[in-house]
Amino acid sequence: MIGTLRTSDVYMDILGTLPNEDKLDLISKLLKSMKKAVTTKRETKDIFARFSSDWGGDMTTEEYADMLRNENVENTRTVETW
Repeated sequence: MIGTLRTSDVYMDILGTLPNEDKLDLISKLLKSMKKAVTTKRETKDIFARFSSDWGGDMTTEEYADMLRNENVENTRTVETW
């Protein structure tokens, strides 16, 4: 497309007249901001950790199933245990 300007080109036109020391200072600040963004994205969180207490906490699957079996007192159907 004719007449399309890239943001980086606009910034370069504005900042191109700065002295070299100021340009180097800007470069270092930009690099620091990029490193901060990368390090925060690298932090991995256990997305299921907040659900542990919702589904029986630290119970095993068998313990949780047994708890559900015993809570349902209206059901007359017998369910085999593990």
